[in-house]
Amino acid sequence: KTLTAIPGVGSWTAQIYAMFSLGRADVFAEGDLALQEAAKVLFDLPERPKPKALATMAEDWSPWRSVAARALFSYYRVVKQREGIT
Repeated sequence: KTLTAIPGVGSWTAQIYAMFSLGRADVFAEGDLALQEAAKVLFDLPERPKPKALATMAEDWSPWRSVAARALFSYYRVVKQREGIT
């Protein structure tokens, strides 16, 4: 809430900051396109899951959702042979 009170800082930014800078173990940025694409490929889904659907999937990974997110980021990088979405 503190971060999103700053103009221009949304939930994605706050979630990524909490995962990577604060080292929080149970944060998941369900709106991240790389995470959505990694989940699509890994789970053989017909399309990228919407943020709400991905958040529901990630509930099973609690209290280690940040660890799952890092694994999905790494998986995305290897599968797509790039960083970021294009």
